Amino acid sequence: MTTETTRIRTILTVDPIWSAYALADLRADLLPLCRWSVAGDGLALIFTGLEPPILLTVGSPEDVAEALSQAELPEEVYLSVRGEHLSALEGWYDVKVRRVMVRMALGEEIALTPTGQPLRRLVPADVPAIEALIAQGGPYAPDGFAPYQVEDGFFFGVEDGTGGLAAIGGTHILNYAEGVAAIGNVYTRSDCRGKGYARAITTEIVSQLRAAGLPLIVLNVNSENQIARRLYDSLGFVEHCSFVEGSVRKRIA
Repeated sequence: MTTETTRIRTILTVDPIWSAYALADLRADLLPLCRWSVAGDGLALIFTGLEPPILLTVGSPEDVAEALSQAELPEEVYLSVRGEHLSALEGWYDVKVRRVMVRMALGEEIALTPTGQPLRRLVPADVPAIEALIAQGGPYAPDGFAPYQVEDGFFFGVEDGTGGLAAIGGTHILNYAEGVAAIGNVYTRSDCRGKGYARAITTEIVSQLRAAGLPLIVLNVNSENQIARRLYDSLGFVEHCSFVEGSVRKRIA
């Protein structure tokens, strides 16, 4: 690990739950997709593996502002930032478009009861079906899916009996060396909801991540999605913090 990476990791481990995605990005194969800017205890990460790039911030507002001033900032980014960092970002981006999210982490282990649902482990050949399902949209449809995630981690689905998928869920990212994983893309088609598919899929993902020895498991949920929040509460996830996200563009000079 280089001196710079060690410095980055030191900042991230102050609050590993909030920094979970950035810690996962320390994987050797993902580092080329990352642009880091560090100032004091502040950090700005631009992850270019998705479109638009993700901008994540960590640290005190003052040092985050300094880190942003030193960064090569894209014209458009997808924010994943704490509320206290918005004032620093307003110097570069129009941050009116935002969504309040909740970061949750798996707390004390509870017994996960198998649901008996007919789950199938998804593979890269299922990517078109996954994308077709997500494209049906809705207020809480996933917007962070990338095909490499299917092969990279754990993805499960429920078939709809007509060659498509009724529900999906998987991991956004994981890093065995850092012991961290993020669950995401949990989505059920509107006409198939209420059948326990999301519970079955999330339970199976958690079981797989536990078996893989990943101690820190996190997920994001829209603050307004009360059904999903109750589900994750029941599975042992605990709210850690709120944050804002959304696609923003640079201010016009």
